[in-house]
Formats: sequence, structure tokens, C-alpha cells
Amino acid sequence: MKRTILQAAAVMMLASTLTSCGNNQKGNEHATEDALTANLGQYVATSTTDNPAIFLSLVNSTETDSSIVYVGKSLNDTDTLGLQIEITKDIPGGVFEDGNVNEEKAFHEGAIKFSSIGEASDRFVKAVATLYEQPVDGGMTDAILEPLVFSSNKTAVDLTGNGTYAFKLFFANSIGEEAEVFAELNLYNRSFKMWAKDADQYPRILSAFTGGL
Repeated sequence: MKRTILQAAAVMMLASTLTSCGNNQKGNEHATEDALTANLGQYVATSTTDNPAIFLSLVNSTETDSSIVYVGKSLNDTDTLGLQIEITKDIPGGVFEDGNVNEEKAFHEGAIKFSSIGEASDRFVKAVATLYEQPVDGGMTDAILEPLVFSSNKTAVDLTGNGTYAFKLFFANSIGEEAEVFAELNLYNRSFKMWAKDADQYPRILSAFTGGL
């Protein structure tokens, strides 16, 4: 009888310890994201350039079998903007060492995907529309955007490291030819940056992100 009571007490103590550890781990995850969110920068470094880049800090990530899903956030004054960015693991390098394009490995449909995280994504679209001086109705589409991805890298993308990788994205839209956007993933700084090929892409980019297909 005494041994049974002691065993039950030990089980309860172990369960309590495991629960406490689980709560601490979750707490640490939230604390990390909260800390990153608290230190967000503005979504564009300067509005005086001819073709400004849009910045997002990667404040959170989850791993699937084939990809890593990031939540990117930044600020427009005091408003938080955000997107979900899913990147396929081990995207091959698309450029040979001599700079020539590797036609067999350079292009990948949907290797980088963008989707809404709600109101923060609606604010993202509206902020970009203001930056580009383009009209926009409503917020971000509920559809997952799966642009054609050109890997401008000489080596495969290693999402487990601290490298910086460059891409060119081609977004389908309702206005005309695919919107051409350059992108940079910086795993050391945990940031994602995008900028249009030129000002002609602005209406097409907004069309893609609002779902005007």
C-alpha cells in the first residue's frame, strides 16, 4: 500500500515536471517571437528611391517535411504588416559558377509561396499600394500565391544555415504579363526583401496580391 502511494506520487511529480517544461518551451517560443516583433523596422527603408524595396523581419518559422514556413512582419509607422512565406527546402542553384543559367535547375513553380495572415496582410497590401501610388480595393487575396521562382544562386538554398539567397519571382496577375519581382532571403538577419524589376510592374504586383486574376 505504501509503495503504491509512493509510485502514484512519483508519477504525479513527473507529469507536473513534464507539463512545466512544455509550458516553458512554449513560453520561450512566444517570448522569442514577441521580442522580434517588438523590434520590427519599417517596411521600407526609404521612400525616396526610384524603386524602393519592401522589408519583412522573419519573426517565426515552422518546419514541414518539404519546406519552412516563415511569418514575416514589419511596420508602416505604427501599424504591423505581415505575410506568410513558405520556402521549399534545398532549392537548387540556378546559375553555374561561370554565371551561365542552369536551364534544368533554375526555374521552380511555387518554390516560394505567399499567403495571408489576416488583417496584417491586408495592411501590407494597402501599404504597398500607397508606396507604389496605385489604387487598391480591399486587402490581400485568400488564395496562396505560387509564383514561378528563378534561383539566382550558384549553390542550393540551405534553410538550416545563415546564408543569403537571391531569387526572381514571376507572379501571375489579371493585368498582363507576369509581374517580375526580385527577392532576397537573409537567414543571418532573418529578413526577406522584395523589390519590383521596375515601375511598370507595380500594377501587376498589386493585382497578384489582391487576387485580380
